[in-house]
Amino acid sequence: MAFDSKLHIHNALGIHARISRMQGANLKTSREIRVAAVFREMPPEFLRMIVVHELAHIREREHSRAFYQLCLHMEPDYHQFEFDLRAYLCYLDASGPPLWAGVLAE
Repeated sequence: MAFDSKLHIHNALGIHARISRMQGANLKTSREIRVAAVFREMPPEFLRMIVVHELAHIREREHSRAFYQLCLHMEPDYHQFEFDLRAYLCYLDASGPPLWAGVLAE
């Protein structure tokens, strides 16, 4: 997992990608999860929810029933964390000051 300053929370909170690289004559493929850098200074539950979401997308491409069951299997509080995150993002959109900026860095 890596933080990505180019991801904007209005487009995507996180992404998963398949990266292919040539090493000599061999093609090496790996998977990578990138999360918007803003989550460095948010509660770890929000970050965990995004990572679980992206991990579930590796197995289930669509937001289907199976997708959400997999999310719940990995994180039983997934729906509560997602709700809390969406509420917090709405708060930020309404020009609220960040509640956790700098607090978690200490």
